[in-house]
Amino acid sequence: MQVETDRFGPLEIPDDRVLTFADGLPGFGDARSFTLVDGRDEGVFYWLQSLEDPSLAFLCAVPWAFFPDYAPELSDDDQEALGLESEGDAMVLSILSVHREEQTITANLLGPIVVNQHTRQGRQVVLAGDDYPVQAPLSA
Repeated sequence: MQVETDRFGPLEIPDDRVLTFADGLPGFGDARSFTLVDGRDEGVFYWLQSLEDPSLAFLCAVPWAFFPDYAPELSDDDQEALGLESEGDAMVLSILSVHREEQTITANLLGPIVVNQHTRQGRQVVLAGDDYPVQAPLSA
C-alpha cells in the first residue's frame, strides 16, 4: 500500500507492517491503521504513523532503553483484547513528548502502546493501579 505522509513523504507499506487499533487512540478515535517507521537507531525510537491521516505521527521509544526497571502489567481485559498468549507476543512502546522550551523529552509510562507482534493488533492501555508517570523525563 502506498501512503502519503507529511513527515516522511510517500511510504510503501507492506501489508504485514500495518497495525490495527480497533479502538483508535485516545483523542484520535478515527485513526485505526498505523505503521511503525524505524528511527534508524538500532530499534529504540519509532514513529507511529497513521495510515489515514498524513499529519498524524507519534514519536515513540522502547521504554527499557531509558527505564530498565519498567515492568508494566496489563489487565486480563487488555491481554484478551490484544490476543496476547505470552509476554513475548507484546511489543511495548512509550509515546514521547518533546518539550522544546524546557529542552526535555518525556515518556508516557502510564499509557504505553502495546502491539501483538503476531496479529499486529495494537492498543494504548492505561496501567491500572500503577504509579507510573505520564511524563517521565528520559535519561540515558
